[in-house]
Amino acid sequence: MRWGLLSAAAVLLLLGPLAGNSSAATSPPPAPGYVPGLASIGGGAVTSSVDIFYQQVNRQLIVVRGAAKTNLGGVLASGPAGVAQSPTEFVEETVYARGTDRAVWYRSYSDGLGEWLPWAKLGGQALGAPSATCVGARNAPQLVYVRGLNSGLWRTSGGGSWTSLGGVLASDPWAVPAVNGACTSRQDIFALGGDRAVWEWVGGTWRRVGGVSTVAPAAVRLASGQTDLFVRGTDAALWMSTRVAGGSTWSAFHRVGGVLTSPPAATIFPVSPPTRAVFGLGADGNLWRGTNVVGNSAWTWTQVP
Repeated sequence: MRWGLLSAAAVLLLLGPLAGNSSAATSPPPAPGYVPGLASIGGGAVTSSVDIFYQQVNRQLIVVRGAAKTNLGGVLASGPAGVAQSPTEFVEETVYARGTDRAVWYRSYSDGLGEWLPWAKLGGQALGAPSATCVGARNAPQLVYVRGLNSGLWRTSGGGSWTSLGGVLASDPWAVPAVNGACTSRQDIFALGGDRAVWEWVGGTWRRVGGVSTVAPAAVRLASGQTDLFVRGTDAALWMSTRVAGGSTWSAFHRVGGVLTSPPAATIFPVSPPTRAVFGLGADGNLWRGTNVVGNSAWTWTQVP
């Protein structure tokens, strides 16, 4: 993998005795209120799938891959963010989270070894959960975004230095994600402003989208170029707005339904026909998935095992 590793002693500063992989068949429930993370895997000979990450009540990280759960350890101070790329026959997958030192930490999956590498420190200083994506070619550097201690948007590329992108955020940021192992076409970041509306950072400029929420939004881009935006409304239900490919205006928000007790996370299931998928914690504290086949109006909600 392209990321360097810290020494074992440095890793243990964050992880303590809980480091390492273990079975999570009887894992504790998700920690209330924290956004889940997603990594959409696929491309070429790679079987398409979506890995789901979440923080448990004991602050450790769980990944759900198919029907299997794996404990990735750590001591998280935020929800996680995942990203996967398929530049070759191997998958490059990384999960990021804020540590107790406010810095961003990560674990990468070695497809060649078939295992998760140790935790390592990316740095920065964040108020909450990071967001991660890649832009352009499948082998493009991974981009990580955080709401910094000054409430502005900050970015690092490929593990380099952190750059301020400005703004005053009232939520964690959400970057339009890579889907099916392929990077998105452009940097497109969403967050709440001080007016509790959704704002979009694209091309170095902040634009007001609208809506009302109290937690970070989520967004995805379809293969057609359409962008879908999701928020948890003031009624705790999921709401959605769309922008057609090449357009500059957004549709009015319409109510999808459900009950969310965390920020939403969104992706496109790499299947045919394409299917939207939004994840979040439900009223019962469990992780739920809402799915919608593009072109249909009906949504189906199922609990993630």
